[in-house]
Amino acid sequence: MISRIATAAGLLLLTALSVARVSRTPAPVAANAPDTVFSAERALRHVAQIAQRPHAMGMPDHDRVRDYILRQLNALGVRASVETTTAVGTRYQASGRVQNIVGVLPGRNAGENKPVVLLMAHYDGVEAGPAAADDGAGVAAILETLRALKARREPLANDVVALITDGEESGLLGAAAFVRENPLAKRIGVALNFEARGTTGRSLMFETGPGNLDAVRMLREARDVTAGSVFTTIYRILPNDTDLSELAVLGVPAMNFAFADGVERYHTTRDDFQHLDPGSVQHHGLQMLALARAFGDAPMPRPKTGDAVFFDFPFVGLVVYPTAIAIPLAVLLLVLVVLAMRRERDWKGVVAGLVAMVVTIAALGAASRFLVLSGPAMWSGRYATAIALAALAINGGVYLAVDRRHTNAPATAALLVWSAAGIALSVMLPAVSYVFVWPALFAAVARWTRNPIAEWIAAFVTLMMIAGAAYIASAVMLGVSGVGAIALVVLTSLVVWLIAPVVARVTADWSIALAGTMALAVLVAFYARATVRQTAEHPARSALVYLQRADSSEAFFGSLTPREPWTQSVVGTSQRGPDWSARVSAGAQPLIGRPVPSAHLDAPTATLVSDSGTGERVVTFRVRAPSGTTGLVVRANGVVTRASIDGRAIDTTRFRRQSRTWSTEYWNVPSDGALFALTVPAGQPLELELSARRPELPATIEVPPRPANVVASQTGDVSVVRRMVKF
Repeated sequence: MISRIATAAGLLLLTALSVARVSRTPAPVAANAPDTVFSAERALRHVAQIAQRPHAMGMPDHDRVRDYILRQLNALGVRASVETTTAVGTRYQASGRVQNIVGVLPGRNAGENKPVVLLMAHYDGVEAGPAAADDGAGVAAILETLRALKARREPLANDVVALITDGEESGLLGAAAFVRENPLAKRIGVALNFEARGTTGRSLMFETGPGNLDAVRMLREARDVTAGSVFTTIYRILPNDTDLSELAVLGVPAMNFAFADGVERYHTTRDDFQHLDPGSVQHHGLQMLALARAFGDAPMPRPKTGDAVFFDFPFVGLVVYPTAIAIPLAVLLLVLVVLAMRRERDWKGVVAGLVAMVVTIAALGAASRFLVLSGPAMWSGRYATAIALAALAINGGVYLAVDRRHTNAPATAALLVWSAAGIALSVMLPAVSYVFVWPALFAAVARWTRNPIAEWIAAFVTLMMIAGAAYIASAVMLGVSGVGAIALVVLTSLVVWLIAPVVARVTADWSIALAGTMALAVLVAFYARATVRQTAEHPARSALVYLQRADSSEAFFGSLTPREPWTQSVVGTSQRGPDWSARVSAGAQPLIGRPVPSAHLDAPTATLVSDSGTGERVVTFRVRAPSGTTGLVVRANGVVTRASIDGRAIDTTRFRRQSRTWSTEYWNVPSDGALFALTVPAGQPLELELSARRPELPATIEVPPRPANVVASQTGDVSVVRRMVKF
């Protein structure tokens, strides 16, 4: 009995340690720490200033934040300037007047053509929130890192450039302008970008540039890191972007960092100073300062390398090796599996185990696809625990049923599945292969030797590598719903089958333990159901929109989130908005709400500048927006073959999504307007749809205060005025 309890406790402890290892942030360092040390407490003083109010492009507080950052850089003795220009995005249909902040900390070997180390974050935010985490934390970390670097006895060998971009939230605009127009872009030796997708959690290194072996080796200088080539491989195929996406065309070594827990507060009014985890800022800074020092004193340019396989492991740190090593490791795994198989006598049992394992995991994965959780439940560790426990009990029960008739054969079946996956991935996706190869290597040794210590070592390696990764994939990155639930169930199931021999050694009858595990899963699920709800800490999202047509008295009041109870009570009837309500901003969905009287707000205008061309029409016009406008959508109904904005041609080849209609969202429209030149077929009229958005609703719309568990998100409450123009 004691051995059974000890075994269960040991496995649970290892699982808890694996999850804690990837979720616990380092302790923030106090402000009285030595000058050369990164202090989250010092960095948070900057966040407190930056995140006083929302400061999206075009909002009044935007320039206050810009000026504060510029003053801090100059106070540090860093040469800094604001570079104002029109930016045209290459990933999204977006453009705008950006104001990038660029500071240079000279190195000992400074020179006009010498490579530089680039530290990057963005200072703009969304219209709804004060942007403490996204990306006030990144900006503050850069300021504190530069202060620590300046405190050194001697400068670094290489220049360190601080690029604090504008317009990231508006379509990566500042980064696009920097790459297109700033000469420093051609001197980047390595780029380090710092982001946030939540308000807490460890700063995960989740994306790299091409040929990442050299860069990731340097990441070992930071020591306390959370990283894995499986994350970077997956991110490369996801439809997500940060400022680093605009730098991709440069082909330079790069790394991207972000913390992502507390995603319920992401892009809401709760992304504020009070909800930002100081430990997340500290983790940002520990890695930023270590890498700035390492690259700052390293030879530049960096050597060209291939990609790496890498992952962090307790007591070892960051394990890094070239992808070319993946095939030899797969061969070693194959040899060990063959040696283990020589002791197997019950091949009928192995086949039974294979069928049972594959069918069980496939069935649970398919069933979990239909698990739909929303709100805070989607990001809840309690629901994740309940799902994992249920998967444990079901897979354990199936394993037990096969093992009773074919002792130890299902353990061999599990090893074959893991090994097959590891070997296949070593060939097709070597950067992902470590997830299966290393646990399978240790499991093969354990299966070969039938040694209890070897089995415990295999269980330790498996849980340390997989349990934490499953938590990140589900409860932090994807959510415990749909794909996230599938990932959690499949990874949990695979682990159960691989480490089952540890349990099998101390008990011949799992039935009581598995029944208890399933009962515990049900209890945890009920506990989650009773305790996980919308609160001030885990709020529901809401955004209200007033729409108005400038050429009629038509107006509409609604929301893109009408199912949220408070929002539904405010917008009233669930009537679908007019057809044009779906086009008030790029990619928006139709509004749901009710017609209201017009507030007669000012509308955008378009003035013809020229109309020329032979064979094709080149229509040049200037668009002006009402005072207070943040984003102005310009949409052309008809064929547009070429376009430029403020003299800058639009290149659509790297767009995430191609559209049949031409449009752009122009942010921070200058007082004298923005100049557009559209080329259309000869004889085709050019019909334009202009939609100007500004924060807040008109005074004619009365809205009660939001309850504590409902927050404004993304654009917040806005007014949009639409006008049609025809040339």
